[in-house]
Amino acid sequence: MAATLDDEKPWKVDLARRSAQRRDEILRTIEQLIKAAPSFEEALAQVVDHLKKRFARFAAVTAYVADGEDLVVHTALERPTGPERVWSGGGPLADAAQGHVPTLVPDLAGQPAWAGVGLATGSALVAPIRTEAGLWAILEIWSDLREAFTVQDVRFVEKVATALARKTPAVAAQD
Repeated sequence: MAATLDDEKPWKVDLARRSAQRRDEILRTIEQLIKAAPSFEEALAQVVDHLKKRFARFAAVTAYVADGEDLVVHTALERPTGPERVWSGGGPLADAAQGHVPTLVPDLAGQPAWAGVGLATGSALVAPIRTEAGLWAILEIWSDLREAFTVQDVRFVEKVATALARKTPAVAAQD
């Protein structure tokens, strides 16, 4: 009896296709929400709400906004207890916000610094929302499961962050 490769299983291919279609549909809805929102802050709150409702494995979704030298919680849905304000000059959230692409932490238990911001177990995905003017906000998505996020999730969240960046006052002033 010959072993079957996972790629040869039609139900797996169909499941992956459906998952991709669902992500694309959710992304289109989020982009419409962002465009229709009267402000960046309202768009950010709507995105957090929509992400939490549409993805069951997202145990918590939090948006932080840059406030001087700090990152301040703007909207949080079901986030474990943590500080409302963290210094943007250091720590795991600040480190994750330094780049232009999302940061994936597949196992928070192996990263003790995350306990300081309230996340000691599971996994996290953090996406900076940046413009030419700098960091405006970050999206933090937490799952209570280790290795809960896929490469497709990282790409999806990056597209969401890019759409939000286009709504910031810095970009709106350029248009």
